[in-house]
Amino acid sequence: MRSKTIVKEELPAKELLKSICSIAENVLKDIERRKNPGFEVPNRGAGNFFYDEKSDVIYLGSKKSSRTFHSVATTTAFTQMLFVLSVLQETAEKKKHLTKREIYYQDPELFNKDQDASDNLIEDIAVTMGVTRPCLRVVATAKGVCIGDLTLREGKDKFNCSGLGRGGWSVSPFIDEVDIVDCGADYVLVVEKDAALIRLVEEDFHKKNKCLLITGKGQPDIATRRLIRRLNKEWKLPVYVLTDSDSYGMQICSSYKRGSISLSFESAYLAVPSARFLGLLPSDLDKFKVPKAARLEMTEWDIKKAQTMLEYPWIKNNKRWYSELKLMIDRREKAELQALAKHGITFMTDVYIPTKLESGDWI
Repeated sequence: MRSKTIVKEELPAKELLKSICSIAENVLKDIERRKNPGFEVPNRGAGNFFYDEKSDVIYLGSKKSSRTFHSVATTTAFTQMLFVLSVLQETAEKKKHLTKREIYYQDPELFNKDQDASDNLIEDIAVTMGVTRPCLRVVATAKGVCIGDLTLREGKDKFNCSGLGRGGWSVSPFIDEVDIVDCGADYVLVVEKDAALIRLVEEDFHKKNKCLLITGKGQPDIATRRLIRRLNKEWKLPVYVLTDSDSYGMQICSSYKRGSISLSFESAYLAVPSARFLGLLPSDLDKFKVPKAARLEMTEWDIKKAQTMLEYPWIKNNKRWYSELKLMIDRREKAELQALAKHGITFMTDVYIPTKLESGDWI
């Protein structure tokens, strides 16, 4: 197995502060020795991730790159890293949290008025320090929602996610500080978008089937992925993923299951390798007689995306994933979950999902 970059899942504020100061001290020592000060940063580029077939997870490799002060190409990035480190130091000293947006607004000009630049630096610093981003006390807005019999404690508040109305619980960005007190569900059903969630809640699917309904509202945020991982690992709940039948939906399912390329250094704490891709599979369109009028023609972007995915080792090495994606490309058609409503508005909850679960028809 290839060497991978290892990061810590937890780091107290005191240790975080010590680590930040250590990096700064090494820069000062380089200057005192008249050496070119710089940082050795694990390379998060496309050429430094790999797929471990045994664990079915995407990991970051061990290659590194240098960012030095006396290089025209890297001076800006070097300066930005020092600045962000100083902000993180203050945050650790005060034992507070910052959003990525707040860090960017500390000095937008330094980042050329591009928040992506500061966001990427935060990830770089996390992996350089060997920690996950939450360890840096940096949070991002969580957009996920959870509905079902799950009792949580956040600070002094204790509540059940089935008693918060049809809107459910908005996943906290501080998910690792939320205690899971009790769970009365038998499994987790993750849906790609809240449009499908609305139908499931309307039909009380979570109550009738003793499950937790979770959506990341498209490409999932870290907190939502972390919650699902915790439910799977800490409470041994099976995870099923329901997406639209398109390349984007398949990519989202893969992110939940294997981790993502962009956050491959955190895959060990975000991925759920045992997650099952329930549907909507391309082969389901015929199997469940989805009318042609309810199917959509794939755009050139859709086709290009799907063809690129076919080359990923985690797709190539899984015959069912490969064949489903290939079927989609060959037919040049996709469909939203809502297309099942052509058979009636409750077809998805009363027929499609139960049939798939009972027959074990998932990837």
